[in-house]
Amino acid sequence: MVLERFKVPFGAPAVGLDIDRGSIKAVQIGVGSGGYTLQHVGYRKLQPGAIADGEVADQDLLAYELREFWASHSFKGKTVYLGVANQKVVVRLLDFPRMSPEDLKGAISFEAQDHIPMPVDEAILDYVVLGPQEEGSDLDRILLVAAQKEMVSRYSSVVHTAGLRAEGVDVKALSLVRSTLPNSLFDDEGAILLLDIGTEITNLVVAQGGSPTLTRFIPGGSGFLAQAVAESADLPEEEAERQLMNPRLRLGPEESGEEVEGSEEDDDFDPALMYDIRRGLEDATQTLAEDVQRSIEYHYSQPGSREVTQVFVSGEGALVGGLDAYLGDLLGVETRRGTPLQKLAGNKSNVPDEQLRVMEPVLAVALGLALEEA
Repeated sequence: MVLERFKVPFGAPAVGLDIDRGSIKAVQIGVGSGGYTLQHVGYRKLQPGAIADGEVADQDLLAYELREFWASHSFKGKTVYLGVANQKVVVRLLDFPRMSPEDLKGAISFEAQDHIPMPVDEAILDYVVLGPQEEGSDLDRILLVAAQKEMVSRYSSVVHTAGLRAEGVDVKALSLVRSTLPNSLFDDEGAILLLDIGTEITNLVVAQGGSPTLTRFIPGGSGFLAQAVAESADLPEEEAERQLMNPRLRLGPEESGEEVEGSEEDDDFDPALMYDIRRGLEDATQTLAEDVQRSIEYHYSQPGSREVTQVFVSGEGALVGGLDAYLGDLLGVETRRGTPLQKLAGNKSNVPDEQLRVMEPVLAVALGLALEEA
């Protein structure tokens, strides 16, 4: 599903480009007889102020960062696939009487204003027919997506200024269905919840039978986790962000006798500090779990909804030790870290397999955007 597609010359596969407040992440894949192959991976931390609340805040700064990012990598071509996630993107699940594609397009254009919180003439609209509302129904379930034109235009303008070409714009949450939902679960009798905890926005999508049925953007991501740590442990925000990746940190009940490998800072280990860090993280994760639970309950209120049987977590937040299991305990649903690399048949990129496995969760959105092109 694509919010907007632009005409570009035929060439190398488009690069899936995931930009948020904290970083730029990009993935390029190739398609062969054996399946998808990873060709190149890029990552760059962003200077503060380029992105705010999922939108372009400083066009000149972001264009500069993109130029520097592209110059430091060896992507083929200059075509990219953008992802968006903010409060100016709306995803709605609607039911329409079954009709011809031409009539449906007209009906959606006519009724869209009743379902989106922005003027239709200021929005980019797209939709996909998911199929019958339920077996034997004369109603078709339609996934409608709307995004504010000006917001999308700012992203496209930055990409152009950076010397790149935007082939299309998609919703980040929907890209997770392509990258993080295991193929083996496409026909699962239950519903699967995908949760990408980015730097400042958490993307949530519920999928049934391989199709998205609920999408939410939850304010707060790994930055919210770091802020909670900074407050509970009285640490500077930069140090709090570093502590999120501390190998000694693990949420949930600690196992006696558990050893942590590679602990060069054992002599400086402060049990009291670690307690405060864990307390802040657990409080923040509980808040996130409450938001997720509300989304699950809304899902259950919809006709034809199935039980959420599994949750897959990705994004920067998924790198926090034990967060997936702790979140699962709070939700009462089996929860594990997503493995988007399972969609690939091989790795021919600039990143070795071992390092790729470490950074795998943060590439979920970028990979999903690249798979839209493939």
